Amino acid sequence: MHPFVFIYQLLVYLIAFSLISCTSLSPQLNCSTCLPNPIATTYPGNVTGVINATTAVIIVPLSYARALLPIQFANSILTHSYTRFNIPPHKYPLVIDATIDHDIRFGSIGVAPDFSAFRTTFPFIDRLGDGYSNFRYTGDIYLPPSNIVAINGSKAYGYDVLPGYFDPADAPYAFVPHSKKRITYFDVYTNDTTTHPHRKRKPIASTRFRSTGSHIAPIPLAFYRNITNQPMFGNNTAVCDQMINFWNTSVTTGAYEPQGVIGEVKLTPPLVPKKRVFGGVKGVKAERAFLENNYLSCESLKGYGGTGEGDSG
Repeated sequence: MHPFVFIYQLLVYLIAFSLISCTSLSPQLNCSTCLPNPIATTYPGNVTGVINATTAVIIVPLSYARALLPIQFANSILTHSYTRFNIPPHKYPLVIDATIDHDIRFGSIGVAPDFSAFRTTFPFIDRLGDGYSNFRYTGDIYLPPSNIVAINGSKAYGYDVLPGYFDPADAPYAFVPHSKKRITYFDVYTNDTTTHPHRKRKPIASTRFRSTGSHIAPIPLAFYRNITNQPMFGNNTAVCDQMINFWNTSVTTGAYEPQGVIGEVKLTPPLVPKKRVFGGVKGVKAERAFLENNYLSCESLKGYGGTGEGDSG
């Protein structure tokens, strides 16, 4: 990373962090079950952290995915890039991310509180028009209104940032009470019942999953390593986010290896044109370390394929 970019990013994070302490909005709770950042000292010149996430794949008709994308990218899906992951070319893997970012640092300096997020993403997009460089598009993203760091960072890429209140507020999922099958849930709301208890809670997005253990199929783990390492972009297509996800550190191996999930996802506008409940959705629940290089030219990431063997798929 260029030193001036590093200094700029550090100032943005520190200023935003000081603003958070002055906001009247209730800050999100830090994740008490997340593991500490294992790579902060290894990469002291970069933003690093841990993402605790459920990443699920909704297999939809290719025509449906094209209708959800901005018109300029509707015909830019690289179908040949995902057929090797057991997905037919007339279908498309619409990705759902329910996450909490934890222990975000510049080296030893903590620069942001934990925050949850929910978004749909579109991998395997031919952003550069070269027929082989895979990028991941994000349009709408739900973030806590109190987190200035996350909001400003997302808006810089042209993401449509929407206010999100999350249940649970301090984890990427919680268990449904008295569920014999140990069903997990993650709900997203547009109003905070802590300050507005009279408002009826209607989630605009929700997930219900049960674990399948180490059985991750028919889409293999390599698919998830691949898509989480594709450069991300939004409606400001001049810059891209190089979010490198490591799937081979201490937080994603051994006792913490990824677990498969299967269940149901409910989405409402603006994530989809009208309310949809998708059943039989499969995905992966995992913590993973990340390294982020912000505001890079998308052209500079031409041909990008991840972080190497073991990470990118």
